[in-house]
Amino acid sequence: MTLTRARQTTLRLSAWERTLVVLILLAAAWSAHLSPYYLSLDQILESTRQFIIPGLLALGLMIVVVTAEIDISLASILAVGTVLFARLSAAGVPLPGAVPIVILCCTFLGALNGFLVARLGLPSLAVTLGTMGAYRGLAFIIGSEMGYTGFNDRYLFPGSVDVLGIVPMSLIVFVFIALAMSFLIHETVFGRRCFAVGRNKDAAWIAGINVTQIKISSYAIAGGLAAIAALIWIGQYGSARGDNADGAILFVVTAVVLGGVDINGGRGSVLGVILALLLLGTLRNGMGLANVGGPVQTVVFGALLTLGVLRPVGLRASQFLRSTFFFRKGGTGRRLRI
Repeated sequence: MTLTRARQTTLRLSAWERTLVVLILLAAAWSAHLSPYYLSLDQILESTRQFIIPGLLALGLMIVVVTAEIDISLASILAVGTVLFARLSAAGVPLPGAVPIVILCCTFLGALNGFLVARLGLPSLAVTLGTMGAYRGLAFIIGSEMGYTGFNDRYLFPGSVDVLGIVPMSLIVFVFIALAMSFLIHETVFGRRCFAVGRNKDAAWIAGINVTQIKISSYAIAGGLAAIAALIWIGQYGSARGDNADGAILFVVTAVVLGGVDINGGRGSVLGVILALLLLGTLRNGMGLANVGGPVQTVVFGALLTLGVLRPVGLRASQFLRSTFFFRKGGTGRRLRI
């Protein structure tokens, strides 16, 4: 296959991605029915703020899940990032100096997860469940329970400013990160190795791929993206506390799984995750317009997460039944002779 044909294949929407597009349109129509102001361009652009922060976490989680692992500590890493920004702002450190420090620290926390999972062979769910609590405690130790709101205006710029008075700066940052992640995952050797490790880590190791390095790197990237999400957080909300983003992991995992990323690893696309984020953001916006309570929204997102997990199972069962039927019929309506 030529490079041009390969790229055309990559850009072609899968059946599930087409389904997500239809669901987004239906959700938008429902939201527009609830409020005549929904289709306003200002309102639509402003509503994107609802999924940008969990979206950045979802892009990081995606690359971890592709390698057949999981990381539920990303929201806690975000909290560590926000209180670190608070400390640096209070110390008078300019934003260009604070950003690399926080990214480096959060990347280290992500890489530590990867080390425990890949190098020590510990189960990723148990490891990240433990570090989720440990990192959350670390955030409270660094930032205390009082929170911090005295940020320098430059710290608030990425998450609060609107370009041309209408487009959130945070949306531009998200689009740039999404394009970069799409290139990394789908167009580079590292991305192909991530998929290979997720499909069969033993076969990948035999093929000469450093499985441990790939997994640690994927966790480190997820931690770095959590730092960027922390920067958007403080700009959007103007505060930093140890409990920032507490409870956000349900939305993040739902976006990844509903976007078509196989929870068992080896399959998925950035486009699918973005479409799932748009769907979830549209549903959250619509439910907000309909005054649907938070507990009901949690039930809806939980149901969508279950649907996302069951989707590949149902797909494999359907393929098995079709192949079995074809085998019995011989593909031509006659019994297959051996």
